[in-house]
Amino acid sequence: MPLYTDNIEQARAAYAKLEERVQSAEQRAERLQSVIEDLKKRIPLTVEEASSLRQVVLDREAQIIRLKDQLQATAEPSTGVLLDNFIAMLGLATAIGEASMPDRAIASVAATLQAHIALQAGGVGLRFYQPASSTAVGLATTSFEINKVPPPAGVSAPRNLYMVLETKQKLYADSFWTRFETAGQIIAEIAKVIADTGAWNFGFLVQSALRIADLERNLAGLIAGAAPLERVKAYSAAADGLRTLCQALAAKTNPVAGDLFLLTAAVDLTTTIGRSLLL
Repeated sequence: MPLYTDNIEQARAAYAKLEERVQSAEQRAERLQSVIEDLKKRIPLTVEEASSLRQVVLDREAQIIRLKDQLQATAEPSTGVLLDNFIAMLGLATAIGEASMPDRAIASVAATLQAHIALQAGGVGLRFYQPASSTAVGLATTSFEINKVPPPAGVSAPRNLYMVLETKQKLYADSFWTRFETAGQIIAEIAKVIADTGAWNFGFLVQSALRIADLERNLAGLIAGAAPLERVKAYSAAADGLRTLCQALAAKTNPVAGDLFLLTAAVDLTTTIGRSLLL
């Protein structure tokens, strides 16, 4: 439509459209004003809203503090280890090393180390870097020796884990067991453990024993009716006991050599009871 016209009908149509646009603009302006008035009514915040907002701010500030602490802890070296825990870890490592050698025994182990001595929660701590804490006494030399204590007279010494596993393999190679596929799976599992003594650590041995326990529990259900009921129940209970022990040991933060001996005895128990089923 032209901007200028002397046609009255065109002029009326143009005016009508302009009036529609004006009315539409006024309606939008009214809606906008209504929104503004509603926002004004919401200021200041209600007590509940203010409390909620304040809590959000506090939570964010606490989160920032935690993140800063984590960042600082990541940037700094480890605070060290308690001397008692260090000796216990060395004892466990020695016991595992001995357990991987069926024809060797470690009577004692000695260690000399240099570290900064500092008092920390739980006792005397060793720190292998220059600590910023004023509690550090200074670089010191610490020596200690761990000796194996022989069992009392008449008491058998704990069996070597490697030998215990070999004995279990031989048990399940008997024809009484080989008719069950699970027995072969146990033999294969033990073969993997024995073949990888370089990877032996406490966690590895616990998880391996747990897999063996699960297989023996399955085997207990398969031999029902093939042997005296009481012996089958005893075998099943021993397998359950081994599994429960493995779960408990897996949750330990600081395992010790005694835990390894306990695990070895539990692994050996199912073998002993399993052998009685052949009689």
